[in-house]
Amino acid sequence: MNIIPHDRTIHMLLNNPIEQLIVPSYQRRYAWEDKQTAFLFEDIDMLQSNEGHLFGMLIIHTGLYNGGLNKVDVVDGQQRLTTVVILLSVLREFFKLQQKDHFVNEITSMLRCVDGTNLDSPKLVLGELDNADLIKIMKGKTHDIFNKNILGAYTLFENLINIRISQDGESWLTDFYRKLVHTAKIIRLDVQQAQDAYKLFETINNRGLPLSATDILKNFILGHAAKMGVEKLEEVKELWSQVIVSLDGISTDDFFRQYISSVYNRKITKTNLIDAFKKDYFKKVKNVHLLGEYLYNEEEKDSTEINEDEIDEETINTDNSTKVIIGNVEQASNEEDRIDLADYLKKIVNCALTYSKIFNKKFPSDKINAKLRDLAAIRSFPSYIFLMHFMQKSFSESEQFRMLDMVGAIMLRRHVCERRTSENDDIFAKLLKIKETDNYLEEIKESLLEDYPDDDEFSDRFPTQQLKGILETRAKYILSQLEYHKIGNYNEYTLNSGRDLHLEHIIPQNIISKASKNKFGDWESYLGDKSIVKHKKYVNRIGNMTLLASELNIKASNNPFSRKKAFYKKSNIHITRELSDYGNFKFSNVDKRGDEFADIALKLWKI
Repeated sequence: MNIIPHDRTIHMLLNNPIEQLIVPSYQRRYAWEDKQTAFLFEDIDMLQSNEGHLFGMLIIHTGLYNGGLNKVDVVDGQQRLTTVVILLSVLREFFKLQQKDHFVNEITSMLRCVDGTNLDSPKLVLGELDNADLIKIMKGKTHDIFNKNILGAYTLFENLINIRISQDGESWLTDFYRKLVHTAKIIRLDVQQAQDAYKLFETINNRGLPLSATDILKNFILGHAAKMGVEKLEEVKELWSQVIVSLDGISTDDFFRQYISSVYNRKITKTNLIDAFKKDYFKKVKNVHLLGEYLYNEEEKDSTEINEDEIDEETINTDNSTKVIIGNVEQASNEEDRIDLADYLKKIVNCALTYSKIFNKKFPSDKINAKLRDLAAIRSFPSYIFLMHFMQKSFSESEQFRMLDMVGAIMLRRHVCERRTSENDDIFAKLLKIKETDNYLEEIKESLLEDYPDDDEFSDRFPTQQLKGILETRAKYILSQLEYHKIGNYNEYTLNSGRDLHLEHIIPQNIISKASKNKFGDWESYLGDKSIVKHKKYVNRIGNMTLLASELNIKASNNPFSRKKAFYKKSNIHITRELSDYGNFKFSNVDKRGDEFADIALKLWKI
């Protein structure tokens, strides 16, 4: 490994007019928030004249220089580097206001490079999702910035600079700028070979610096690809970029944990994600013998086997070879049974694309997307382990509906019955063991029924479930489905969702405060003996809830429910309007209404 270290001031780093720093699309997006941004600013601002500051480290994959504009890849340090470029862009705008053209021109020369044809090529180029935003920022434009972190950094720097100028005058700006570009330093590590750059990145970041699982996997895979040549590396970079772009706005670590759980057909924790991924990779991908980590693990195989208590192991004889199934992951015993790295990644790309459609509800069918919104309201995230594969298959829309309904039924029942959430990943991961046959959906159903609360348990727990806090979204979903059932809806009527649909507590959430009594009336007296104790038990039950298209606005009276009835009667929502037929609404009515809803729920959420 040939590493050339340089300590550089920001001015020295950015003032090479024929070098362009590229942050490849396979890198994660700019993600620094106010805390990290403010720390960088304060570190520079507090420097004294006799002090130095080290920004950290940049790992640059230089490749071979063939003349012209030298485009080099930033393998590590892109977050800090991007933040410095944003800060320089802000400083330039302030120098323009102060009419200090020397500093304006100096910053401009650092933020651009010359390629012989385009005199305004940006010095730093980000991945395709962020680059347009950075170009606008470098031009002092802050409208239509899509990455809120880029805009947040720019705005925070503006505010901090304004504060410091108001405190110490305009001369502060020049002093701060000089400390930033001429005093503080960054260590630049130039690595010519791609495989060395990725290995160096992993080594440095595995020694105590925070790093996401996705970053570790990225460098592991790219490092392997680099050992197979430039053409393979470029192919793998493109595939990895597709994964990152398709998962924009989604936790990539969550995706990879769920993906690898689907591979093993069992829950894989975040702690075990990297090891589990690498074990699968070592078993399936060609040319892993090029990786020192693989060779080392082969030597230490006896001590690094997966815990036999957690998995099953069996040998399967085929016509031409023997394959070993370890933890439901097929291990190729011969090199010819392995697959190309690109083919391994293409499976991940396809899952990432489908996962994104599930997460963002972006399928071509509005009806499918509506079902997925329902699953999100139920909090069915574990089901994505299975659905990222199922929704790739060529099932009809009616078959997809049936599958999504089964997922919704088991998840809602398990939540209501307070079954262990730690079991949910395993429930959906093991579905991937089932082979596709003419009876596929029935076999899925039979597997789900093994972990499915029965009617007696569900109907007993449904009326008394506590729907508060983050579970209010589930309450809205349940009430919406009850409404559709009561009116015999045949997809002709859709309730508003989200903020447009209000969750109404018939007996108010607060009945003892003065403000509550002024607004809603004296429910404490109306509800009778032990009302305070009973209120805590009943207020967040489904029988005490309904839906409103707008917030309730009533005047207090001696019979507080009578005032609400008049408002409910005006509602177009059936389950709300029928409340106007009640003479009173007390704790016994919550019980009765909850039991009625439970009878309907047995029909709605049934596999």
